[in-house]
This record gives sequence, C-alpha cells and structure tokens, in this order.
Amino acid sequence: MNAERFARIKAAFERNGGVIDQSEEGRRLLSYHQAEAATLNAATIILKPNPSNAEVFEELIHTAQYRTGRATGANSVAMEIEAAEKLLRFAHRYKLSEEDVKGIESRLNHLLMIN
Repeated sequence: MNAERFARIKAAFERNGGVIDQSEEGRRLLSYHQAEAATLNAATIILKPNPSNAEVFEELIHTAQYRTGRATGANSVAMEIEAAEKLLRFAHRYKLSEEDVKGIESRLNHLLMIN
C-alpha cells in the first residue's frame, strides 16, 4: 500500500481507539501463525511492514465484524468468506491489484469448499 494512504488510514483507525501493530513482536506472531496479517479484536490489527491494499482492507473489514458482534471466533470461516466477498465487491474502490484479486478469488473458492 502506498505509504501516504496507509498513514492516513492508520491515523484514522488510531483516532477511533484502534491499534495497528507493526512491531517486531507482532511480526513474530504473524510468522508463528504463518499469516500475512491478523485481527485480534475490534480494535487491534497486526500487519507486516509494507502491507498490501488487500491486507489492510481485509483486516479493517474484520474489525468491523468484531465491532458489530458478527465475529465470535467460532465462525472464522464465515467471516473470512464475508471479508473476501466484500474485498472483491469493492476491489476498484480499494485499489486492489489484479494479483490481489486473483488471490482473493482463489482463497474464496477454497473457503466455500470447506464451509
């Protein structure tokens, strides 16, 4: 993601009480879980340095799922499906790359098969 765009998004998230953790400890946690990014709750996101547009917006979608009470921890596959569908629906607005869109479509197809 463009550094200026990321800075604006991060500042807005933090103004509303959120935390975007890109610390070394956060990166170790992502590595341990073999994840590119993670949402811990309605206000905490862990991102690697230089996250993609898709990674940032997916995690923001997950925070909204927590804030609205839809994410329970027991329904993670359904929440991943919902987030992937929203990413694809708003791909142009989120300025997702063609590579990101293809990856999301592939992941969504996999999630739909296991759901």
